[in-house]
Amino acid sequence: MNWLNLISIPFVLFFAWAKGRGLIRWLLIAYLLGFWSFIPLLIVKTRPVKLYKIPRSFTEFITARNFKKQLKEIRYPTDIQREV
Repeated sequence: MNWLNLISIPFVLFFAWAKGRGLIRWLLIAYLLGFWSFIPLLIVKTRPVKLYKIPRSFTEFITARNFKKQLKEIRYPTDIQREV
């Protein structure tokens, strides 16, 4: 284990994320091999990057909360006309 291995970890993780690979596995490989882990990372195929979707129940909760906040601000019918 060398201090150079610790420096290589963020670079390897970013490159592994860009190639669509699992980060935990490549963290361990970078910890053990250091910058040498770029060689097998260059050989593996690129996968599409997985972007996590926000659950529908969470988005509905947030929109309902924002709608309630906007309703609290409305006091008169003229306030509604200003929004539109």
